[in-house]
Amino acid sequence: MPHCDPEVLGLAALGERVAEADAAHLAGCARCRQDVAELAAVVGAVRVDVPAGPPVEPPARVWDAVAAATGVSAAPRAPAAGSGRDARSVRDAGRWAGRRVLLAVAAACLAVGAVGGALVTRLVGGGAPGPAASGPVVARVSLAALPLAADASGAASVVRSASARDLVVDVSRLGARPGTFYEVWLIDRSVQRMVPVGILRGSEGVFTIPDSVDLGQYPVVDISVQLPGDPRHSGRSVLRGTLPA
Repeated sequence: MPHCDPEVLGLAALGERVAEADAAHLAGCARCRQDVAELAAVVGAVRVDVPAGPPVEPPARVWDAVAAATGVSAAPRAPAAGSGRDARSVRDAGRWAGRRVLLAVAAACLAVGAVGGALVTRLVGGGAPGPAASGPVVARVSLAALPLAADASGAASVVRSASARDLVVDVSRLGARPGTFYEVWLIDRSVQRMVPVGILRGSEGVFTIPDSVDLGQYPVVDISVQLPGDPRHSGRSVLRGTLPA
């Protein structure tokens, strides 16, 4: 089943109206709704009030840089040009300028998560606890505790369905750390390249493994302690294990 494009998820997270077909998909797809919810939390964290006034058009190089860094191809559309705008239309234009900036942030968060480091990923098959993944287990590994969480333990399994691969993570005694969150990664054997697959909320989570990720190349399952606002791996891992070949 095809899921909503990142641009659509970004618009939904901003409270914008999406196409009827996308709205119908969101109504029936828990995974996409979870993506929107997690992205909305990120947008809320960076949202600022836009004062009333004429919009300030950013230079074209701003969106070009975002697109080049993230692979997002659809640029936000500017409001239709017109003349004789009243005070209300000026305020609406100001809000649109703010929404353009937030859409760029939202799209960047989604796209960067797919290629190597974002606070929100497709998310990145979001990792909120939910129904268990269904399908055969094709690989399983115990997660060893590292010094930052010496009492913790866990396990990870790869479950294959007809349309996707899911990484199922189950941990215990990890504990909450105020002001931080746990993120799940797939890492290569040299620990040089890594792909975030989602944020772990609670003691278990189910994450969709991107189709582009070869588990033979990225067999290490890693859980790290992250600070909000930095998409890079913190270097503070708490659990780790290597999937069998």
